[in-house]
Amino acid sequence: MRRRFILLVCGFLMLTLLLPFQAAAAEAGSTVEAESSKSGVTMVSAGGSHSLVLRQDGTVWAWGNNYWGALGDGSTTDRYAPVQIKSIKEVDRVAADDSHSLALLNDGTVWEWGITMPSASWDDPTANPTPAQVTDNLGNKFDSAVAISEGSQHHLALKSDGTVWAWGKNYSGQLGDGTSSDDYYTRNIDQVKGLDSVTAISAGAAHNLAINSDGTVWAWGENLFGQLGDGSTTDRHTPVQVQGLDSVTAIFAGTWHSLALKSDGTVWVWGGNDHGQLGDGTTTIHTVPVQLPSITDVVYVAAGYKYSMAVKSDGTVWAWGENRFGQLGDGSTTDRHTPVQVQGLDSVTAIIAGTWHSLALKSDGTVWAWGWNAYGQLGDKTTTNRYTPVQVQGLGESSPTTPKAPQWPEGDVLTVTDVTYNSLRLNWQPATDETGVDKYLVYQDNTLLNTLNGDVNSYEVKGLSPNSSYLFSLVAVDADSNHSVKKEVTATTAAYTAPVSFQLSDSKTYSYGGSNYEFLLYYGYISSSGQELSGSWSPPNGFHGVVKVSMISPVGEDYDLSLETVGEGKRLPEDTTLLTDGTKYSAAEVPVGYRAEWRVKGHTDNDYSPDKKVFVYVSIKYDNNH
Repeated sequence: MRRRFILLVCGFLMLTLLLPFQAAAAEAGSTVEAESSKSGVTMVSAGGSHSLVLRQDGTVWAWGNNYWGALGDGSTTDRYAPVQIKSIKEVDRVAADDSHSLALLNDGTVWEWGITMPSASWDDPTANPTPAQVTDNLGNKFDSAVAISEGSQHHLALKSDGTVWAWGKNYSGQLGDGTSSDDYYTRNIDQVKGLDSVTAISAGAAHNLAINSDGTVWAWGENLFGQLGDGSTTDRHTPVQVQGLDSVTAIFAGTWHSLALKSDGTVWVWGGNDHGQLGDGTTTIHTVPVQLPSITDVVYVAAGYKYSMAVKSDGTVWAWGENRFGQLGDGSTTDRHTPVQVQGLDSVTAIIAGTWHSLALKSDGTVWAWGWNAYGQLGDKTTTNRYTPVQVQGLGESSPTTPKAPQWPEGDVLTVTDVTYNSLRLNWQPATDETGVDKYLVYQDNTLLNTLNGDVNSYEVKGLSPNSSYLFSLVAVDADSNHSVKKEVTATTAAYTAPVSFQLSDSKTYSYGGSNYEFLLYYGYISSSGQELSGSWSPPNGFHGVVKVSMISPVGEDYDLSLETVGEGKRLPEDTTLLTDGTKYSAAEVPVGYRAEWRVKGHTDNDYSPDKKVFVYVSIKYDNNH
């Protein structure tokens, strides 16, 4: 479950791809390639939790989440810095979704790796950790492509004749073949109806955009939030024209919102807006495009899960929308309903938005990343979220290299012992590294819990909830900040069964002057609303006595003490006194044949704590003198 939750959010993340035979598109593409030639990086792409770059030599490099083989390096090992996909070369374009990647080769063929089709379910996927050529259900190879784009569970390709083709999930008509028939398992590659002069494509989670040669924009698929821009919220199984747009040079489909860039440098937005991802200062959806008023002179746009970005002609980057992991790059985690500048970036030529992380390519060829980093998708050799851009390590003048990370021994590295209802102990086998292990990072449900010295091999986790499951992860870090792969274990705490009566903690007895004395100390827990703890004392046969009971509520709680004498079918409550030191006190005479009963419960339904003991002190004197 730890990795699958992001699958359904949006694996849509892809670059807007421009055809070389279009003048505007060719100009934009050649600018990126020419300016980035110093280092060889020509394109960036981001999935839900992994990242790709394309180098000028036609090689592809990847890093981040590799659970389903989306990095294409033949393994399922997460990478915190770029590794080369050695089995594929002469690549012209790349695209990524959450658990899948695509590459377009110079010969027009399309290759894929990661979670592939057919597959019984996301819980039991068919994964290819190395690239394989895309073929249809009859085994025919798909070719003549000039652009590709990734949706959540569907994929687009643009052919040299201007037609658009799609394959994958089709529950909202995102394949554009006029139906919502699911071709996911049969793997048909269907032509999108009614489009034959397309110059650019972009796939969202379950909707798509295309630019026609006349500068108009067409859309199809899911339309729950008006992301198709036709003035409705009705799904469309074939393309419809986006209202009021012309002279469009670039498009980008997010999860449930859409962006368009016009030739005059203005940005137009429509669709879902619950986190301000349309940037118009509101959270109101728009079913037709509206101009983003606060930003002009834009040359590049990108859309993520619920946020958006733009590059201006001066090379600065601006972002707006959801910011829970710092994906806006402004140094905060505050949502922004209007554009804010990404800190510390200039001379940017291309950007891409993942689910919750962002990438930028600068004119000097360096790649910068920020936002969510649980799987190393920022490429800075850590798993630390970044609220401002950091440089991806290993991409520059020289080819990237795989860092020498700490290694784990074989077998069960991470284990759990001493499980209680609110705590447990993590134990692990030490990792090895040439420079030694500097520290261990302990995560609870993918959130950093603690940083421990490299000579520690166990850690007690406290403050857990009873009968609850947790995912614990461990990463070893060496002195050069190289991170090992994550080792994980799932553990469930014990159920908490609160005693309904007091437990005896200590007692003393003695006799003097014909009387017997008992001093008893009890403890218990008021662990839930309405729970009551009780205790009682009965004098021996023929005896009578006096019982005195006192109690102090635990810090932060307010408990009520009561005392009754019970016998002969009668219950006689005794008065309770609150003393100046906070002690609650009550006393009762217990006749022959009667008993004393005391109870403790919360004063209100909010007064309880499973972790705070309540002590009751009982003093008893009894004899048989009548």
